[in-house]
Amino acid sequence: MTSATAYDDGATRGSGTDERAIRVGGRAWTRGGRLAGALLLGVAAASMPGLLLLVLLSTDPPVTPPVLARLLVPMTLLPGIAGLLVRRAHAARIEVTGGVLRVVRPDATVEIACSAIEGVTPWRIPLPGPGFSLLLRSGRRAGLGLELADPAPLLAALADEGARGAREAVKRPAMVYAAERAPRPDRPILRLLARYPLFALVPGAVLFNLHQHIAYGGALGEWYSVGPSAYLRTFAVHWATTTAYLVLYASAWRSLAEGLCFAAACVAPERLPSLRRRIEIAIRVLYYGGVPALLALRLLA
Repeated sequence: MTSATAYDDGATRGSGTDERAIRVGGRAWTRGGRLAGALLLGVAAASMPGLLLLVLLSTDPPVTPPVLARLLVPMTLLPGIAGLLVRRAHAARIEVTGGVLRVVRPDATVEIACSAIEGVTPWRIPLPGPGFSLLLRSGRRAGLGLELADPAPLLAALADEGARGAREAVKRPAMVYAAERAPRPDRPILRLLARYPLFALVPGAVLFNLHQHIAYGGALGEWYSVGPSAYLRTFAVHWATTTAYLVLYASAWRSLAEGLCFAAACVAPERLPSLRRRIEIAIRVLYYGGVPALLALRLLA
């Protein structure tokens, strides 16, 4: 059943035109839902650099592929999937038109007169994503917090329709950070496949070939000794393990990069765009150049 809630607080609705209308996809969070989503996604994100440290520091005994898989599933995979499902459950269509902010979810529709908005409070920590809460003229908080990849266009539309505090909120560190971090719609799934499993074929094949020579005396030693199924299964394990290592390696640099960018948004927001560009270049060099370099060091050690 869909319910509708309207907040006017005695304010008059603006006379906005369709030219000012904005419609975006985002998420509308209850307080409890946001806490659950932030906790799940935060645990999944934080566990990856932690697991990388564990792999690097645990040498006696080492973290073998089966052990890594048993750690990844409960610490990263399951919380991450659960967090994404929670985010999906809070998906909403958000629009500003005719002086009204309208938030449409499958279970409810909320309408707020823009002139009834007394303040906009950006979330200090952008989890489960960048967003903000609304303070109404009556002193109450709106029941839903709004999350968007880049809240700036929505905040600008709210400001144009008379919402107080919306224009100032765009300048807050979390909003500046979100504007620079907003993803570009350029087939992210294909980029992820190319960055991890496809790229992992190169170091994975090298490590697999090294294993074949050490354990079976040649590149096709296991094929001739045990059979093609065992050979292919061993290759799959090396490929999957290398992919997992690459994800952990990239997550460590990504965590450092986002921390630096958020700090820059707090202390020097005007420098964030140039800093973000330099950091993104550095990450690509450290990933696509660092992985072969680390592999070469291992083979030469």
